[in-house]
Amino acid sequence: MISFASLFVGLVFGIVNVQLVATAEVHRVELFLDGSRVAELSAPFATPVDLGCDPAPHELVAVARDA
Repeated sequence: MISFASLFVGLVFGIVNVQLVATAEVHRVELFLDGSRVAELSAPFATPVDLGCDPAPHELVAVARDA
C-alpha cells in the first residue's frame, strides 16, 4: 500500500516535490502524470515532477509494485 505524503492545495504548477509513504512490501513505485510515466522510484519514494508552466488540471497516479 502507498499514500501520497505531499499535499497540493490550490493552483499548483511548475516543478513540485512528490513524496510517497509505502509499506514494507513495496519494492518500487511508478508515477504517472496524465497517463504518461514520469518516474520509477525505489525507497525513499520521492522525486520532483514538472507540472508545466500554466495552471491546469492534472492526474497524478502512483502504482506500487512488489519484488
